[in-house]
Amino acid sequence: MQLLKGLRESLCALGLSVQLQHSLPGLAVGTTTPGLFVWVFVGASGRTFTWRRDDSKHPVDDMPGAAAQIARFVSAQGGQLNGSANGHTD
Repeated sequence: MQLLKGLRESLCALGLSVQLQHSLPGLAVGTTTPGLFVWVFVGASGRTFTWRRDDSKHPVDDMPGAAAQIARFVSAQGGQLNGSANGHTD
C-alpha cells in the first residue's frame, strides 16, 4: 500500500485523477472517458508497477519514471485498452 500511495502522489502531481482502491489493492487512474480507468497494481514480485493487463511495467524504485510512463499511456490511449470501471474489458 505504501508503494501505491507514493505512486498516487506522483500521478496527482502530474495532474491526473487517481483513486486508491483498498479492496483490490490498486490505483484507478482516470482517463478522458468518464467511467474508464487505467488500473495500476504492484506486481506479484513487489518490484514493478503493472498496468494494461500486466504487459506494461515499470520498477517501483523509480516512482517519478513510473508516474510519467503511466501518464503517457493514459494520454495516448485514454485507457481504452485497459477496461472500464464497471468490469467490462475490451
